[in-house]
Amino acid sequence: MRVLKFGAAAFADIEQMQQTVAIIRDMHREVHALAVVCSALPGITDALLRAARASTHGGEIETDYARRELWNRHRQIAERYVTDAWEREMLYQKLSELLKQLDRTSRAMNTLGEHSPRGSDAMASLGERFAAHVLAVILRQNGVAAQMIEATELIITDERFGSARPFVDDSMMRIRDRILPMLTSGIVPVITGYTGATRSGAITTLGRGGGDYTASLVAAAVNASEVFLWTDVNGVLTADPKIIPTAMSLPVLSYREAAELATLSGSEILHLRALMPLATKQIPLRIVNVRAPEMPGTLITAHTNQLGSWGSIISTRNLAMVSATASALPAMYDTWTPELAADVTRKLAQAGIEILMAHQSELDRTLMVLVRQPDRIYADEVFQTAFADGYQLTNVPSVALISVISSVLGGTLVPRAVHALGQAQVHLLMTSRAIHGAYMSFVLPDDEVETAVRVLHTSLQFDHISASDVSR
Repeated sequence: MRVLKFGAAAFADIEQMQQTVAIIRDMHREVHALAVVCSALPGITDALLRAARASTHGGEIETDYARRELWNRHRQIAERYVTDAWEREMLYQKLSELLKQLDRTSRAMNTLGEHSPRGSDAMASLGERFAAHVLAVILRQNGVAAQMIEATELIITDERFGSARPFVDDSMMRIRDRILPMLTSGIVPVITGYTGATRSGAITTLGRGGGDYTASLVAAAVNASEVFLWTDVNGVLTADPKIIPTAMSLPVLSYREAAELATLSGSEILHLRALMPLATKQIPLRIVNVRAPEMPGTLITAHTNQLGSWGSIISTRNLAMVSATASALPAMYDTWTPELAADVTRKLAQAGIEILMAHQSELDRTLMVLVRQPDRIYADEVFQTAFADGYQLTNVPSVALISVISSVLGGTLVPRAVHALGQAQVHLLMTSRAIHGAYMSFVLPDDEVETAVRVLHTSLQFDHISASDVSR
């Protein structure tokens, strides 16, 4: 019994969709019981979130763009792979109903004139719902008995819209009741990742990485033998192969090692919450490349496998840094308070914006957050509203986050890394390091990423690993 989670890369284009379907079909022949959890197509969720934020002040352009992306991209895939006329017509009717939900929600938020986290979740969920409908139909066209299942039927959450927390026991009971009979019958449920619903039925989203979390909850509920996360890389690597062509995959990691990596990944490789149900049930997790399914990827199990004299450098690009610093000479009434900074980060979280790193200082009355490029404009608007006169606002639109981990280097990691970066004249804009454990993260200008990664890979001797070291 396996659970397959497909990230956005699995639906990157029409040709990749064919490869994804082939992976599911072949594995279903191999193992009778198979569940699939899918993400939205690339860029769709960001477009929907932008439309939701813009709806508070009109937002017709953003909403029209999201509507066109949803309809046109999914219809192109359906026209290519859904040959049965009745199936295609039924699919288009379902997608049309979802588009009506987009319009209704957008109009309601426009009428309110303020951002609604609940409305934002309802809109953001549409990406996964579109993708799951299309994938289920295409699977049936390819001889796989598949049925689209809304995660809102399975996962019960609290009302923290934007980053809802599931009620795990209740959710797992629902998953077992709904999914196990399908698996026993050989039917493949195609489940929407990232989403859930409150007890009253309001749609929620689980935050960035919520699709992986959905897959792990499903796997834990049905006692799956293994979970596959299909991404666009060959597992966890020593570095980005686009920068370090000789970068190697880490073949096996323990849950603990993977958890340390997950905290540093910028939510691109692995998500910490996704590990928790699997570690509890000791269900293996394999991170594999949807573009190269023959590659073994990285296996995460309960068995320890020390990272050795090497480790991993994780680089996350297309980020922005937004900050506010109070004037050195405050006005008669200083408006800076810890509650003000907390309110800003809360508003960002409710709008579905992931804060990859944050710095708050009472000493110099500063708040600084690191967000993804698509979220920069809205984050800047929140800062502009919250921090009025007497504050210096900064918006650096092109930065990156690099995180380094090595269990063997231990306490020498940080001084060695900082020394190497200093020698290379890399500009560190913000840093963070472990109190316990051996890792550090830092923000730097995007155009210095390749230099920093190469210097670290060499100076920390990650480039000394060989294929024989990995296999051993």
